[in-house]
This record gives sequence, structure tokens and C-alpha cells, in this order.
Amino acid sequence: MKSEEVVRLFDLYSNDLYKFAVSYLGSKHDAEDIVQEVFSKLLDKHVSFVNKNERAYLMTMAANKCKDHLKTSSRSDVDLESEEWHLQYYDGFTERNKAVFDELMRLEEQFRVPIYLHYYAGYSYKEISGILRLSESAVAMRINRGKERLRIRLEE
Repeated sequence: MKSEEVVRLFDLYSNDLYKFAVSYLGSKHDAEDIVQEVFSKLLDKHVSFVNKNERAYLMTMAANKCKDHLKTSSRSDVDLESEEWHLQYYDGFTERNKAVFDELMRLEEQFRVPIYLHYYAGYSYKEISGILRLSESAVAMRINRGKERLRIRLEE
């Protein structure tokens, strides 16, 4: 892929990929590495987005990189109280939205990632199933179970 095209995609989607990778990995530094890997890989690939959703394709690449990363490294959690976290994620959030998002980030990966993709990134169950390589029913089940866990945690 031409470097101009990669730069265009980076400008459009790097922030979305970064936020997704943070929600997946729980580490800002690892998320930065994932985003860099995705766009570096694009330079080596010959991809055409004529009939493809480029954002979904990049999210799938990021999800695969995150899975690989989790297999090979230890996880360092995000400091939900840090000033940087608040500036990056809480822009425009009400106090209730902040509490929900904080609890979401504390959920297990299998529930956190599909919920993030659906409610924060705006993907349909079908699109999430393609990104995470799960069936639509598995996505629906994980979202429902995750929402139930969130509800219980927020009531406490």
C-alpha cells in the first residue's frame, strides 16, 4: 500500500484503533505499539478498500494484534484515576457515564471488548462477529452477560 494512503488511514482511524486497543489490552503503551504495528503492516500489504469497510478491516487487524500480544506478554492495567485517562476518554461524559466506562474497563476481556465495540465504537453484532471472529450469537451472549455484570457492579 502506498505511504500516502497509509497516512490518510492513520489520520482517520488511529485514534479509534488506539482507544479500542486500550479497551482490549488495558495498557496505553501496549495500545500505542498495536496501532504502530497495524499501520506498519499496511505498508507491506497490497490492500484495496474498494468494496471493503476500511475501518472494520483495521479494527480486525488491531484485534488480531491484541490477541497475539496477550498471548505473549503480561498485562499492565490502565490507571483509571490518571489525569491522562480522564482527558482522553471522559470528554463530554456525565458522572454516570464515567462510572459505567470505568466499570466496563474493569470487566474481563471477553465481555469488555464486544461491549466497547458495540456501544462506544458503534459496530453491529454482525460487524463485531467479523472483527472478533465469533458467531453473532456469541457476541450477543457476551454483550448481554457483560451488561448484567456491569449492572451488578454499578448497583453495589
